[in-house]
Amino acid sequence: MNDSDHITRVFRAVQHHEPDRVPYYISFTSEAARQLGAFYGTTNLDELIDNDMVRYSIRRPSLYTEVRPGFFREDFGVVWNRTVDRDIGIPESYPLKDRSLQGYTFPDPRDPRRFAELPDFIAAHSRRFRFVNIGFSLFERAWSLRGMAELLVDMIEAPEWVEELFDAILAYNLELLDELLRYDIHGVLFGDDWGQQQGLLFSPALWRRFIKPRLAQMIAVVRRAGKVAMLHSCGKVQSLFPELIEIGLQVFNPFQPDVMDVYEIKRQYGDRLTFYGGMSVQSLLPRGTPQQIRDEARRLMDEVGRGGGFIIAPSHHIPADVPVENMVAFIEAVRSG
Repeated sequence: MNDSDHITRVFRAVQHHEPDRVPYYISFTSEAARQLGAFYGTTNLDELIDNDMVRYSIRRPSLYTEVRPGFFREDFGVVWNRTVDRDIGIPESYPLKDRSLQGYTFPDPRDPRRFAELPDFIAAHSRRFRFVNIGFSLFERAWSLRGMAELLVDMIEAPEWVEELFDAILAYNLELLDELLRYDIHGVLFGDDWGQQQGLLFSPALWRRFIKPRLAQMIAVVRRAGKVAMLHSCGKVQSLFPELIEIGLQVFNPFQPDVMDVYEIKRQYGDRLTFYGGMSVQSLLPRGTPQQIRDEARRLMDEVGRGGGFIIAPSHHIPADVPVENMVAFIEAVRSG
């Protein structure tokens, strides 16, 4: 394997060695993918873009049942309204009506449907860095079961109950990881949004009590298996970077320029944490010109990519409000290295 291989390129970046070029991973919402595919005349965007990484989601379509048009019940019992947001949706109902797990049964973390397509995925992408996304991994899973407002109140009024809920989610995740880490993958991405545009959704003290020790256990399992520990958390969460480094996180996403100075953050933490993202889907991609996008991509690769520790990507899946010419400008810029 030489330095220009996709897998080696990503590993060198994660290990804070400068690869032959900055690795990239460009992903899209379903509608944006449809628009770009129509522009290029293909449905195989993976082959067209030639990403260095590929992503498999453990939340498979087979685990959802359409209860009425546009509304889907997942195996956790949450009903998601996808009539507007076709990719994730908005919860319509929450299984935990009170502060108790009595009567609630978690789904089987080893359900074969989660993994049925994984062998073919691995075989189809043998040359690329393969990571598996465990979305809704701790806080998100808790609020999707209980309700966002209810869970935030619970954190203050009934912390022992929240500990019980998070411990149950952790036990589920650890069994899921035990099954998942048998496969030939390179990394695991935990999805768990803790932030908004101005800061955390809850205090750092609450994060340290409910999330940090459990995330540390999950990261430790991934790293003991020789895989890369990755995290996605939207919002202004950079105050937690020192503690995320402390518990062994290796890759942070989405690295949003709208809520953090990505150049300064790389200077502060780039020798200990790899950043994956960096190109704004809130401002530059939807509202910039193709030349502005090419210029910013070039600057990110030159400055943030220096010395490794960077995987360039949009700060989330590219949404449908991004003009196709801007998508194309970004793709061409990162592919040119």
